[in-house]
Amino acid sequence: MLGDAFWDFATSYFALGLDGLLLIAAAAVGYFPFAQYIPAVAPYVKAARLVAVIVLLLMAFLIGFRVADEREEAKNLRATIATQRADLENSRKARADEAARADAIAEGAQAQYAADVEYIGQLKADDRCKFDPFGRLRDGAARGSPAATGSSARSAAGAR
Repeated sequence: MLGDAFWDFATSYFALGLDGLLLIAAAAVGYFPFAQYIPAVAPYVKAARLVAVIVLLLMAFLIGFRVADEREEAKNLRATIATQRADLENSRKARADEAARADAIAEGAQAQYAADVEYIGQLKADDRCKFDPFGRLRDGAARGSPAATGSSARSAAGAR
């Protein structure tokens, strides 16, 4: 964690910018023509040349590290995007399958309903059964037959 923070700072634009300024200053002092003849700068020319070379190598390393890190991050992002695309495609297929299953179930239910209606239509009404599936009383139940008073219903229940 601390190492990541170090490399993030070392390869940041700010740090590389400071390294670039140091490189420019060292190169100006070490490699500028006639700099060795200026009395205030002459003692630092050899050291400035060494610093310029070291900073140049350091910047090359840091920039290379940053490029490699960005390539690895881009590779990871491409893998993540590919995974998300595959998941999205799988969810599309699942939705299509779900819709097809729902349609098949609806068709099956409609066919069963039609078969049930046809079967119910073929049944003959029995006067012993006063239940009408459509919520109406049958003719015999409304006239005060023994079934309507409950006497035969109790005897039929007791017989079972």
